[in-house]
Amino acid sequence: MNTKINKEISRTELAEVLEEIAGSLRQGTFELDDYRWPVPAELDVKLKHKEKKGRIKTQIEWQWSTLDEYADADREALERWKKSFKQAKKRLGRTFKAMQKAVNAGQLPTDEELAAFVADSNLMDEFADPEWHAAMEEYNDHLANLQKAMANKQLDSVAHELRDLGIRMKECHREFK
Repeated sequence: MNTKINKEISRTELAEVLEEIAGSLRQGTFELDDYRWPVPAELDVKLKHKEKKGRIKTQIEWQWSTLDEYADADREALERWKKSFKQAKKRLGRTFKAMQKAVNAGQLPTDEELAAFVADSNLMDEFADPEWHAAMEEYNDHLANLQKAMANKQLDSVAHELRDLGIRMKECHREFK
């Protein structure tokens, strides 16, 4: 479930939206896409206010676990998915760093490193939520270019694609975290 408001509204309309959310939270519930969750007494909250170059930006974020709402089998499946996802992400990061280290030393990464990187990249693609589709397509294009550059032993092209993949990974992490 994902709902975003990205439009210009009046301050009174914004106040009404915030008051509706506040009232719901006071009652101990939160509604989104026709679903209602109970809200615990304590939440993880981030408030950020910033004035820069004549503009004020405020971000409000809160979160809590909804795992108690899941059936036991669904909760266990989600926990297994999270563990597998985290493991693949860590392996991907380690292999990426090893490949960067080789390139920075003026060498091509090993075929084993490339194979592990491709395998974990493919696994991340399987884990990807539908909203990640466009980002994963771009990532996979760079991955294919990396494989071609490695096959042709083109160190400059390998370095270029690793830079592009690194940028894509950072953007994905920032956007879909």
